[in-house]
Amino acid sequence: MTAPIQSNLLDTSIKMLEQYTLCDRCLGRQFAWLSTDTSNSNRGFSLKLTLSMMADDDLKSGDHDRGERVIGLLASHGQFGPAQIIAEKNGIDYDKGGNCHLCTIEGQSVFNRIQDISQRAVVLAKEVEFDNFLVGTIPVPILDERQDEIRAKFSLLHAEIVKSDFSRELGKSIYEAIKKDVEFERPHLVFLYDMVKDELKMQINPVFIYGRYQKLVRGIPQSRWDCKECKGKGCEECNGTGRRYPDSISEYVGTVAQQFLKGTRFKFHAAGREDVDVLMLGDGRPFVVEISEPQIRTPDLLSLEKRINKESKKRIKVGHLKMSDREQSQKLKENASKNIKEYSAMIVTEDPTEIDQLRRVEAELSGKEIAQRTPIRVAHRRSDLVRKKMVYEVRLKKKKSNSIEAFFKVQGGTYVKELISGDDGRTEPSIASILGVSCVCKKLDVTAVYSSV
Repeated sequence: MTAPIQSNLLDTSIKMLEQYTLCDRCLGRQFAWLSTDTSNSNRGFSLKLTLSMMADDDLKSGDHDRGERVIGLLASHGQFGPAQIIAEKNGIDYDKGGNCHLCTIEGQSVFNRIQDISQRAVVLAKEVEFDNFLVGTIPVPILDERQDEIRAKFSLLHAEIVKSDFSRELGKSIYEAIKKDVEFERPHLVFLYDMVKDELKMQINPVFIYGRYQKLVRGIPQSRWDCKECKGKGCEECNGTGRRYPDSISEYVGTVAQQFLKGTRFKFHAAGREDVDVLMLGDGRPFVVEISEPQIRTPDLLSLEKRINKESKKRIKVGHLKMSDREQSQKLKENASKNIKEYSAMIVTEDPTEIDQLRRVEAELSGKEIAQRTPIRVAHRRSDLVRKKMVYEVRLKKKKSNSIEAFFKVQGGTYVKELISGDDGRTEPSIASILGVSCVCKKLDVTAVYSSV
């Protein structure tokens, strides 16, 4: 027949104390998932108090051997004050000098450091704007090993590791010091304490800002483009700049945003990209700028928008700024090839074309799927694949004998220049293949990006 649970808990506690010195907290932690609406310290104190009362009753009722043995354990290995008083009254010898087996480092319980660590956290976060935080702990390996040993030796099913207990108590202490909420899912700050090094670090999680950009001048890449000859080091080819192009959209947006939020670096995420010589018009292309370690988390977005537009000197323009998150930045990239995009283009043909030829091109391409092998012009940096892309609509308007004004509505990721030229047969069908004449895209602009994000 199974013994009553209270007998099992008390017997197990005595057996552990016979072999190890355990403070109230560490004894209570061995039964952390029982009667959870209390602290480990209270749980351990209650176990020791119950054992002390039972042992005191033994002393008073005449069972001195058992009473003296338990009082001696509680007074020495249990470090239990009430038991020490009973021991002294009854002349029971005990060792006063033991340290807790499960939480002591260099003669001190790690839990005794918590107040000091909390004050360090206050200093670290002094200049940072945040609403919530989380605590993490790097434990001492030997303490983990000792906990695992006790758990296995006494078949403990409800024990909690030191790391969890410590992180929770440190979190409570920091909360009292800074009066900010603990947040487990998306904390603004993470305080990481290394028990071995007695070192506290603060991680400031990034801020994400969504917006749309228009590119108003040709010759600007979306991201920094280093010189291919010197890989950014500086050479004669790039006049010592280390760059093929002096600026980029990501820097116009990211550098200003980083300074504005007092961050340390930035990442620029966009829903696709246009070629360097292509404008981005209409409502602009969606983007998310990620600012690392920002000291400001709630910026004045209207002021930020104005500053970006001013410092770009009308080369780009941003708008629709709003706070965002990591998920949105990921979806921008993931959905870029699924978005619908519109383009306008000027096409020059080798031979003159007639209106009926243009209508035939419109009919054969609109609502059709095309196959595009990676273009020759980007083959050095893209995998050589054949991609299926949907062309939703093509409209062509004859301008001069050899010029065509074109409108395209296509799936994201479509190479529009190659849809025009055919790229030596790598795109099929194409305007050139249908007309039977060479076609060159002289000017291309993105006029709309329809994003679901």
